[in-house]
Amino acid sequence: MAKQARQYNIPQTSLFPFFPGAIQHRFAGLGIAVLYFLVMLVISLKYHIIGDYGVETDFYWSYVPQAKHILEGAIPIEDFHGPIYPIVLALISLVSKDLFHAGVVLSILAGAVSLFLIFELLKKLFRSDIALMGTVIVAVNTTFVQYSYTAGTDMLFMALVTASTFSLLREQEMRGINIALSALLSGIAYLTRYNGIFAVVAAPLAIILANPYQLALKDRLRPAGLFVGVFLLTIAPWGIYCLIEKGSFFYNRNYLNIAYEMFAKGRMPWDQYWSVEAQKFTSLTQVIFADPGLFFGTLVRNFFEHLLSDLGKLVGWHLGALSIVGVMMFVREKPGPLLLSYFILGLCFFGVLLLVFYGERFSMYLLPIYAAIALKALTWQRLAQYRFWKRVQIGALAAFVLTLWSAVNSYQFNSVNIDSGPKEIVSVARWFDKNMGQAERGRIIVARKPHIAYYLDMKMQLFPYVNTYDDLIAEMRKVNAAYLYFGLMEAGMRPQFQYLLDPRNAPPELRPLTHTRYPPSVLYKVELSQ
Repeated sequence: MAKQARQYNIPQTSLFPFFPGAIQHRFAGLGIAVLYFLVMLVISLKYHIIGDYGVETDFYWSYVPQAKHILEGAIPIEDFHGPIYPIVLALISLVSKDLFHAGVVLSILAGAVSLFLIFELLKKLFRSDIALMGTVIVAVNTTFVQYSYTAGTDMLFMALVTASTFSLLREQEMRGINIALSALLSGIAYLTRYNGIFAVVAAPLAIILANPYQLALKDRLRPAGLFVGVFLLTIAPWGIYCLIEKGSFFYNRNYLNIAYEMFAKGRMPWDQYWSVEAQKFTSLTQVIFADPGLFFGTLVRNFFEHLLSDLGKLVGWHLGALSIVGVMMFVREKPGPLLLSYFILGLCFFGVLLLVFYGERFSMYLLPIYAAIALKALTWQRLAQYRFWKRVQIGALAAFVLTLWSAVNSYQFNSVNIDSGPKEIVSVARWFDKNMGQAERGRIIVARKPHIAYYLDMKMQLFPYVNTYDDLIAEMRKVNAAYLYFGLMEAGMRPQFQYLLDPRNAPPELRPLTHTRYPPSVLYKVELSQ
């Protein structure tokens, strides 16, 4: 007897009424993830030759040196992030010396994992067509694509917190193993980026207030307590180490970012704040009580500014406006307990970010929430009355157009940005490898950004915040500098020394070794008399 073909129920309001068997297949999410990984891998390895002067500065300046310290047996305590990413880099360095491209591949892999989890989560909370379109919207989003080829913590953190959320909400029946795994992943996310602390408040709140497991009020305390307990156990080894070494279980200096947002943003240059003003603050309490009114006023201001920025910059107003409509629909329809839990997690994450300056990359965890809410607006029953070719309702057509719009925006930005790093440094490094060999490795080089130190295998000293050439020489003498690199970044941040861009203007203490013309940069040998 012939086997009957499986019949799939396609909702009237479906945003993708094609190939229902494919999008409901258990490997659909995995297929999307693998495709994304392969496409981004080819593009990134071809075009992303060197990290940019933005976020990837942290990779060269902080993460790589910390990874080297870990391999030497020391575990450094960094002021602004936990140890997970440097530990991962240290492990990678055992099999690859090209840590930059290894970091890029790690980000691509984390992005692919995030997409798989987003698809599975949205399919659980909504339905397959919304999961597909929502995942594609995230996959082509400008910020998501950018940080998929960026060597840094952003995409690893995204994968960890999304995995934690998926584990927490994957089943409506309470299972201790799911809650414990969610808490473990949240703890690891916290040890990657300290804003992961939101989960220790958000998850218990979601369990107690939204009641995703349909428990009596008193019974909700047990899973909430389990989450908190496993989270604290996960971070305890690092917390105890920080307590012993730094005197605080939750040691970090992110309060300086909060102080910048309150007292320096728009009032002084970034370098001036971190070189001078930041030294005045020693704790979060001091920052808050320096001006409590300003602190809480900044939170209120940031609520509106961050929300508008998320809707306009992160997802784009073409989708952001629909997200507002989607919220109104959810208010009227009242989301179920699992979906409400997801919204509580997102709201708490949004709240943590109000403390610091805005950046689209910080809000990536919210991308699938905004996308799903926007798509929800397109499933309005009245829209289904207007159809094309009988199968396609107008909301589905709109979803396709909006996704294409996002993809075009992403291409226009990333096709330029992916190749925006200082390629002149690669040229300088090639000359150095050919002409100087290994003898100068480990020497001290002065520069504004750490990229040159990474590629020459030297130790970087920050270009001092001085105004005269004599002061510059004095500072280089103090740190026993052997080299000075001067490029457009140095000229932009220290315009008083712009003449150093031309090797013909070299002072007696600086001997030009090699230079590039477009863009201009010079590598100087520092020759100071004793």
